[in-house]
Amino acid sequence: MKIAAALFGACLLLTACEDTPEKPPESHYPSPVESIPRSPAADPAAVRWMDGFCAAVRGYQERTNREAAPTRPTPSSVAEVQRAISEELGGLADRTGETIRKLTALPAAPVPLGETVRRAFITKFTTARDRAAGAKTALDRAKPGNEASQGPAFQALDQAQLDLDGTYDPVGAVTASPELMLAAAGAPGCKS
Repeated sequence: MKIAAALFGACLLLTACEDTPEKPPESHYPSPVESIPRSPAADPAAVRWMDGFCAAVRGYQERTNREAAPTRPTPSSVAEVQRAISEELGGLADRTGETIRKLTALPAAPVPLGETVRRAFITKFTTARDRAAGAKTALDRAKPGNEASQGPAFQALDQAQLDLDGTYDPVGAVTASPELMLAAAGAPGCKS
């Protein structure tokens, strides 16, 4: 009986050893030795460039919003309307001129797309500035109260604003560059 019990115990021991899995089950958590991949760090020069680029464009938007605040009384004569349009054109020319100076003062972009976008923005702001300044000059030369001079001035104001189409999202203009998009994420001037 002792031999039978010993054989039975040996069989149990062998079957227990056979059921042991060959490898441990996979864990869903990384082991302490594994490292979690990090996002690539943005190039500091690209961050500075994007910060300056965004700040120039956003500065235009902020200044436009401040100056568009309804603080003036409604003009009551043709001459007052003429002066109000002239002020609007002058303000637009000043704001776009300031933005052009800021964009021009930026160092060379660290990525070729940055230079392409900057040149495109400078062209749009320059077109709007020149259109507004030219219309203001023509309106200011007209005889005070000349109603006919207001139509072309209004059209120039509208067109100058259309010239700036596509400049309201500086980050959206560089989406084709992963490096500039990464830099924009770390640039304070690009945050809304």
